Amino acid sequence: MELFESNTSLNVYRKLLYLLGDYSCSFPGTGVGKLFKQATENGKKILPTDKLALKILWSILSMDTPAAAVSKLLNMRFSNLPTEMQPLVKKGRAKEVAFWSRGSSVSDKLKDLIDFSGEGKKGNWTDVDGNKAELLDITVEEK
Repeated sequence: MELFESNTSLNVYRKLLYLLGDYSCSFPGTGVGKLFKQATENGKKILPTDKLALKILWSILSMDTPAAAVSKLLNMRFSNLPTEMQPLVKKGRAKEVAFWSRGSSVSDKLKDLIDFSGEGKKGNWTDVDGNKAELLDITVEEK
């Protein structure tokens, strides 16, 4: 058992800074250096406050190599996450993957969970139309 909970916002922020910094040194000229600079200038407030969003970020940032983690962070969509981590909303009788909305932008990419611009606008889970949505609880209880 870890002494500190792994998906707290401070631990996620520290891991994000480490990975972005390492990636930008190893692969200069990719644009990740700009994201690293924005992350350091704006501080921990760039992270979402939603627990599932932090859990998703932690799982992606905990990959084996910095290159794999940054690549997944920048390119992966919520629908590509493992089933137990997908943010799901109910639409009629069906379930669909939720979107992340901040201000007027609606997105399904992992990198948009992070407010790199530092505007301070908190995001929330929405449906495809940008209407606030309640996530389904699909956690599996241990017996």
